[in-house]
Amino acid sequence: MSRLFADFPEAQNEITRDLAELGISVHTETMQDKNIANDPQFATKELTNYTYTVLKPSYTEIEGVHEDWVNQEWQDRLVGDLNPGRAWQMRKEVWSQFLEMPFRKFSYSYSQRMGGKHIIKLVDELRRHPNSRQLWLPVWHLQDEDRRGNRRVPCSLGYWFVQREGALHLTYMMRSCDFYTHYGNDVALATMLLHFIAKNVELKVGTFTHFVGSLHVYAKDVAHVF
Repeated sequence: MSRLFADFPEAQNEITRDLAELGISVHTETMQDKNIANDPQFATKELTNYTYTVLKPSYTEIEGVHEDWVNQEWQDRLVGDLNPGRAWQMRKEVWSQFLEMPFRKFSYSYSQRMGGKHIIKLVDELRRHPNSRQLWLPVWHLQDEDRRGNRRVPCSLGYWFVQREGALHLTYMMRSCDFYTHYGNDVALATMLLHFIAKNVELKVGTFTHFVGSLHVYAKDVAHVF
């Protein structure tokens, strides 16, 4: 059963409190493809299998969003099949470390995995089969992920859409989410996707449900969160 929140400000306030009060301590060996086993900055406070639903999701109400990056990343995803795209240049301090040389590309991009033609296909499927339970937009592709520990793999698993009673609802599935660095941006982009598809199929925007296998904050960021 999901926790129910009226809007994102309420959700973020309660999620922060849950992390502070209920999060357990763990120290993983890697962060993306970086070895952090002996780095105290990456001691982690974590909630596992965390799920909540926002009844009125508006991406303009989400805190902690890097607006320039999100807007460009959204455009990269709409175009599709871009790697590295343009958005990363607006947050070089975060993303440049993950560029793979000598080609200066990432091991994957969301523009490649779920952007462009993949979004269009989902819109078309929703128009043809409005009551379908199969409206899944995947990010995690098993044939591409047999490289754990060597290259980066997506934090997002995929997006499940369902139309019921004239509204389009989204469930956003993630295996992992860094609450300080990425949460606001990831959720803003997912919510933008929900609004975009709802508009294109002339449906009301419904609920936003978020499942995260590991929702966490690192020791280096705790002072910014709690």
